[in-house]
Amino acid sequence: MSVSGNDEMKTNTTPRVIACCGGMVIVAGLERMTFEVLRTLRQRGAAVHCIVNNWENHRIVALADQIGASWSTGYYQVGFGRQLFNPLHLARFLWDVAMTSLGLLRDARRFRPTHVLLPDFVTVLKNAPALVVLRWLGVKAVLRLGNAPEAGRLYQLVWRWAVSPTVDRFVCNSRFTTQELLAHGVPAAKVSYIYNTVPYRQPSDNAANESQREPNKVIYVGQIIPPKGLDLLIEAIAILVNRDFDVRLDVVGNIGGWESPTYTGYRQNLLDRAAQPDLVGRVRFLGWREDVPALLAQAGVHCCPSIPELREGFGLVNIEAKQAGIPSVVFPTGALPELIAHRVDGWVCSEVTAAALAEGIEYFLSDSARREQAGQLARHSVERFSPERFADGWWAIFKPVKEGEVMLRCLSGSSEK
Repeated sequence: MSVSGNDEMKTNTTPRVIACCGGMVIVAGLERMTFEVLRTLRQRGAAVHCIVNNWENHRIVALADQIGASWSTGYYQVGFGRQLFNPLHLARFLWDVAMTSLGLLRDARRFRPTHVLLPDFVTVLKNAPALVVLRWLGVKAVLRLGNAPEAGRLYQLVWRWAVSPTVDRFVCNSRFTTQELLAHGVPAAKVSYIYNTVPYRQPSDNAANESQREPNKVIYVGQIIPPKGLDLLIEAIAILVNRDFDVRLDVVGNIGGWESPTYTGYRQNLLDRAAQPDLVGRVRFLGWREDVPALLAQAGVHCCPSIPELREGFGLVNIEAKQAGIPSVVFPTGALPELIAHRVDGWVCSEVTAAALAEGIEYFLSDSARREQAGQLARHSVERFSPERFADGWWAIFKPVKEGEVMLRCLSGSSEK
C-alpha cells in the first residue's frame, strides 16, 4: 500500500540528500571531501543520491558506489567563465542551466530530498531555477565551499546576486575561505566553517611499504600545474644539492595524459629540469597514486608549495602528512598558515621563492632530532582535524528535522528503494 506524500513527510525524520556532482571528473581534494561528507551522512543513516555527468563519470560513480549511494546522470555540458560574454556561448550555458535544473527536479520528484548538497558555485548556477523551486518547497540548499571565490568584480556580482540568493547554508573548509566568501557579499548568518578531515582512500594494489622511512626524502602530492608551485620546489631541491645535501624528491601526481592548454609545456619543462646534471636521479615522478599515506610515511619532509595565485582553500595533503608524522613546508598563502605551526609541526616560508622553500626543508634535514620532534607534534596536531569533529559538524548541518515539520510540500511519488 502506498503512503501519501503528506503522511510520509510527517514520519520521515531521516535526512535525504541529493548531491549534485555533475561537474566532477577527477578525484582530487574537492571530490574526496564532498564524498567524505556524504560518507559521514550515510554512516549516520541518511539516504544519499548523486547526480553525475553523462560523459566522464566512472570515477565519481565508483565513489558513490563505495558509500552505498544511488546515482543518476544529469546534463552538465557547458563551462562557466568570461567566455559567457560571447552570445553563442551564453545561449549554450543558459540551455545547460535549463536542462540541468530539469534533471534535478526530475530526480527530486523521485527521491524527495530534505537537502541538496552543492560542491561549487558553478553547480549552484546550473541548478539555480531548480533550487528556487525546491527551496520554496522546503528543501535546504547547502554549498560546501572547498575553494575561495575568485577575485574580481564579475565574481563578486555572481556570488552576491546569483549564488547567495539560491543557497540556504554555506559551509567553508577554513577561516581563510570564510573570510573570502564574506568579502564577496554573502551574509555572515548563512556562513560557517568545518575543517576537513583525513579523507578515505581506496586501498591500492601498488601500495608502498610504510616501514621504510627515508629521512632525506622530500615528498610532493598534488596536481602538476603552475599554481601548485612544483617548479619552485624542484629548484629548492637543486639549491640543497648544491649545498651538499643528499636529498631526494618524490612527486605524486598525474604527469601524463591530458594537459590544459593554459599550462601547455609545464610538465615537460619539469621533466627536463629534473633530468639536468645537478638533479639527475634525485627526482622521481610517481604518477597518480592512491597509496599516499604509505608514501608520506616513507618520507622525511612534506612540501606544499602552492603559490598565492592559487589561494589554497585548505590543502588536504597537509593533514595527511600530519597523520604520517612528518612536518610540512608551505608558503604563507591561503589557509596553509592555519594548518601549519611555524617551527613546531612544520615551516611557513617568509616569502614565495625557491630559496625560502630550501631554507624550510634544510631546517628539518639538517637536524634529525628536530625533524623527529616536529613529526611527533604534527601527528599530535591532527586531532584538530579528527573524523569525529568533522562528522559531528556536518551532521549538525543535516540533522534530522523535527516531527511534523514539512520538508517537501508539493512533490509527490514513491520514494526510491
